[in-house]
Amino acid sequence: MLEIKNLKVTFETDRGIVKAVNGIDITLKRGEILGLVGESGSGKSMTLLSILGIVPYPGKIVEGEILFEGEDLLKKSAQEMREIRGKDIAMIFQDPMTTLNPVFPVGEQIRESLRVHNIIKLEKSRFFGSRRERERRKKEYEKVVELMEKVGISYPKRRYFSYPHQFSGGMQQRAIIAIALSCNPKILLADEPTTALDVTIQAQILDLLRQINEKNGTSIIFVTHDLAIAAEFCDEIAVMYAGQIVEKGPVDKVIEEPKHPYTKGLLKSIPKITRKKEKLYAIPGNVPDLASLSPKGCPFYERCEEAVEECKEAELPLIEVSDGEFVRCIKYL
Repeated sequence: MLEIKNLKVTFETDRGIVKAVNGIDITLKRGEILGLVGESGSGKSMTLLSILGIVPYPGKIVEGEILFEGEDLLKKSAQEMREIRGKDIAMIFQDPMTTLNPVFPVGEQIRESLRVHNIIKLEKSRFFGSRRERERRKKEYEKVVELMEKVGISYPKRRYFSYPHQFSGGMQQRAIIAIALSCNPKILLADEPTTALDVTIQAQILDLLRQINEKNGTSIIFVTHDLAIAAEFCDEIAVMYAGQIVEKGPVDKVIEEPKHPYTKGLLKSIPKITRKKEKLYAIPGNVPDLASLSPKGCPFYERCEEAVEECKEAELPLIEVSDGEFVRCIKYL
């Protein structure tokens, strides 16, 4: 369904060139849920924006391929990408309050996607002029109400005319999901869709995404910094650090038998209610400055508890350690 090859995204800044995404390779199968996991600043969201072709200025894609059903999205024109964006590949953004337009009713914002991609079609000879437009709007309204009901927004006919500030955080996220689902996309890009939601609403959103995946066969790339959520929700996991994938594989293998020290650190950082009077573990140090990364060696070297001197200079490709399981670490060279 989707294949990313050697993708590199850079930003030119006063401090130098920031390598936000540094040569990643990802394969997404039809109906699969792939989790992208890592700390803030590891390049997860930038990967999703690259797929849609909306990398913010001054960022640019300098190398790589993004193949969707065999066609390279990076070679398509702006108009061709506009037709794909929202229809074939849709995105659920991280913060619904800043994604939704505060001056338009929520229902109209969902309807806009239907209109842009001409989803509702009428018989050519049935209506003309203003009557045809009224009939089209009526069909679009019915479709929006159906979508709002589908994603769990109560009283959809009344809520159609509500504004974003009149929705709770969970309801705003459901509205964003309704926009993403309006054209029945083949791929759904979910950028931390459960951030800032309480645990019960978080579970409802995850259940909703799972239903979409199972009923429609929609492939999902799910971005999160929480390995516990990824373990519950995803089929495969790719762990990102400093713009690179350091480990990827089936969810059971990555969670139960992590290979890379960074993945081990993330798992150790998850609080457990069974532990008593123990200090919470935290990976030492901070994510490195992406403007001053060395082209050689492991970017996790200074924070790694298992590091050896060779980690500084070694060329570290992504190594297949077992069937479908890859790791970027000198221990497996």
